[in-house]
Amino acid sequence: MRQEKRHKLQLFYEILIAIEGYMSNNDVTAAKPTHIQHTSRLSYDKMMNHFNELEKKGMIIYRRNNTDVLISITNKGKQFIKQYNELMILIESAGL
Repeated sequence: MRQEKRHKLQLFYEILIAIEGYMSNNDVTAAKPTHIQHTSRLSYDKMMNHFNELEKKGMIIYRRNNTDVLISITNKGKQFIKQYNELMILIESAGL
């Protein structure tokens, strides 16, 4: 069965939710890309493209240290999640 293609806004939302969820569930300040990749169901290349775009938009901070790559969500990213949720409620209440 073929899945419907996800819109870019939905992908951004799913990536940001994965980062935020990992951080809160593990009481850490950043998430690792592997967890985000599995949670958001994206190929590595697509995930990296979205990371680059989210970083340019100021929604995530992408850091690399000696051994790990760590991704944190910014206040702008948290605001996007909040506004996306509000939009989905509005769409649902309108019956769309």
